[in-house]
Amino acid sequence: MSDGLAELRQFAASIERVTEGAYDEVDAVIFKGAMNMKREMVADIKKSKHFVGKKGPGFESSITFEEHNTKDVIRRELGPDKSRPGGALGNIYYFGTSRGGGSGDIEKPINSEAPRLIGAIQKLVEKWAGQL
Repeated sequence: MSDGLAELRQFAASIERVTEGAYDEVDAVIFKGAMNMKREMVADIKKSKHFVGKKGPGFESSITFEEHNTKDVIRRELGPDKSRPGGALGNIYYFGTSRGGGSGDIEKPINSEAPRLIGAIQKLVEKWAGQL
């Protein structure tokens, strides 16, 4: 009769093998999602007759994303970079002023990308579950 320790050790070893590459796989999914959201934000801005650059890059070239990862958290911060040309127009484009603006939908890219991100993470989880 087994006390279950051998099975528990084997399960723990399986979990360790699966989790070794999990962070990098999730980071790759989040990176791809951030790129897709950035592309959508730029495309939306280019549809605007008021915010797209007429002669060279305009406000749309200020859309960037930054990586804010730690050992426990994978995070991207996405949006207009005020230090880039046209970046200060982000507040007007997305939130408006007393004189108007606010024509951009800041939630649209995440709402569009969320189902793809969730699906990609679910596939990873299913893959990892199959390795246990």
